[in-house]
Amino acid sequence: MHWLRNAEDAEDAVQDALLSAFKNISRFEGRAQMSTWLMAIVTNALRMRLRRRPRHQILSLNESLRDSQWTPAELLVDPRPTPEQSFEQCEVREIVTKLICTLPASQRAALRLRQRDDFSVRSAAETLRVPVGTVKARLARGRAKLIERFRKATRAPKGGISRPEPKARRKASRTTRSGERSETPASNGFQ
Repeated sequence: MHWLRNAEDAEDAVQDALLSAFKNISRFEGRAQMSTWLMAIVTNALRMRLRRRPRHQILSLNESLRDSQWTPAELLVDPRPTPEQSFEQCEVREIVTKLICTLPASQRAALRLRQRDDFSVRSAAETLRVPVGTVKARLARGRAKLIERFRKATRAPKGGISRPEPKARRKASRTTRSGERSETPASNGFQ
């Protein structure tokens, strides 16, 4: 089977040979052993597969080209984001847009000029008619608030169900008249 130099082609050739032997079992005359007859059919199937093979060299997509560090598979990858990545980027963009609207107007204006409109700090300061240091401070404070709020927004559990902190659970549990402790509905994580 090493004639084909490809395990998949060899498997296909053997499968073709066994199918052919099954179809033509009535022609087996018994003058030779069954294994000899089957080996002849397999050899003929291999030869047929070699004849049908294209005359040019087959290149594996996982092997690097001569004097190249890249494989063809790496060169053929679509550089565009996947649908999942596009959706995630859209969600992040929506969250950031909503969070920017919650910032004070001075920080929001500085961030929009600098990030969205690609103004330099100096140009943003001139547009806002404030000193450069003020713009830098507004940018730093606005970015810090955005980061903090973004982390809080993305850390929130899905579905609106939140688990209370351990202290809140302790406060929520109460003692019944018989002295047994029971949990209030607020302490089981649902509110």
